[in-house]
Amino acid sequence: MRSKTIFAALLAGFLAGIALAKQPGPVIQNLGPVSPTPMPSPRHEEHIRLISSFTLNNKPTGETIVSFEATDFGVSGKGEDTRYRTIATEQYSLVDTKKPELRELRDQITKQVRDLESELLKFVDVAGPPRAREPMSPAGG
Repeated sequence: MRSKTIFAALLAGFLAGIALAKQPGPVIQNLGPVSPTPMPSPRHEEHIRLISSFTLNNKPTGETIVSFEATDFGVSGKGEDTRYRTIATEQYSLVDTKKPELRELRDQITKQVRDLESELLKFVDVAGPPRAREPMSPAGG
């Protein structure tokens, strides 16, 4: 009988410990769906586009490859606080003119490039001709 009483006391103590250990959770109030914080309004920017690089590859055989890069910028601020943010950049080539409406424009640009080349050669004449390359010496000699 005594063993039954001890067992009953242990069981009662164990159950009381579990009851004390499992305290009720906090009271939670449902407030509905979340309304996200609105994004800050963007600063005022002016958008500009410029030709950011230009490459001309001429070969004496007459083959010419003209390629260039156009870049769009967002410009904000004034004076010394002016900031430029790159929006988009794209590479173009006058060789790949699959659209018929680009062919006439390509021919016009090529004529203008040839005029520019003539002016650049005049500049070279005044500034001085290119220097001849030094002959290559054999390695280790």
